[in-house]
Amino acid sequence: MMILGIDIGGANTKITELKEGDYKIHHIYFPMWKTNEKLTELLQTYNNKDIKKVAVVMTAELADAYETKKEGVNDILDSVENAFPNKEIYVFDVDGNFLTTDEAKKEYLKVSASNWTATANFVCNSINNNCILVDMGSTTTDIIPIKDGNIMANKTDLDRLMNNELVYVGTLRTPLSFLGNTILYKEKETNISSEYFAITGDIHIILDKISSEQYTCDTPDGAPPDKKSSMVRLSRMLCGDLEQINKHDIISIANQFYGKLLNLITYNVNKVSKKYNLNNIVITGLGEEVLKDALKDYNYNIVSIKEKYGKDVSLATPSFAVAKLLSNRNKK
Repeated sequence: MMILGIDIGGANTKITELKEGDYKIHHIYFPMWKTNEKLTELLQTYNNKDIKKVAVVMTAELADAYETKKEGVNDILDSVENAFPNKEIYVFDVDGNFLTTDEAKKEYLKVSASNWTATANFVCNSINNNCILVDMGSTTTDIIPIKDGNIMANKTDLDRLMNNELVYVGTLRTPLSFLGNTILYKEKETNISSEYFAITGDIHIILDKISSEQYTCDTPDGAPPDKKSSMVRLSRMLCGDLEQINKHDIISIANQFYGKLLNLITYNVNKVSKKYNLNNIVITGLGEEVLKDALKDYNYNIVSIKEKYGKDVSLATPSFAVAKLLSNRNKK
């Protein structure tokens, strides 16, 4: 029997095929704000006769395609039902329960932005029940305190934003102007543009923190996700180009933005650590190496999902986690 774990995000959909302990993971860049009407078509390609149950988590209900979370949850679950008409479908909620699709539609706020809960439950059950889970994806960073086997994080994105448990900065998609409005250029504090010229993926490419293959989202200018193109995009943050700003200065600017990003993560993790007196950190997501840089100067005990389970699981932890949770539930 195969269980399918599906994490439907705003920019990426991740699918784990879990069968008797073996698994295969699929990563699909699928921007829901412009392709939500094709979600059924996408998911249908992963339907096969071996699948018995489907476990779902989501964050895509926040995509611009929907005016409300209720509309988003209903549309997403309709797409899942249409893609898997003869399968048992379970939706994981923020209280750690599996709901039917009908229950999930009625309790739509409980299944909104629920993917972090699946990862947190998996970490609590399988890795450490006294830790902070830090998951840095392409768009956001989740900072989830787990104390004595209890997931202490707030249930909604708004409340998590208010309590240092959600930072809207990611490895790829964050506009650089979010990180600050000035940088030091030629020893002079210099204003930067707030236009959508460059994103965090660009500084990570320039500084060799990720590969071009890992830069899976659209680039701001439509040019390739290679180092030279990223340098061009970064030069525009100062309303310049590579004839005005040399390579050495571009790298300096990238390092400054990177430092601002690290400070943002460190500040929020330290706040959660102090609040709950937690020193163990479990890291996962595309930004694992960024998280290591952010936390290396602090006395944290860090466990890497990538090192423990492999790169594919780290890049798609919620889909893997929700499949595992449903599998373990069936064994009880």
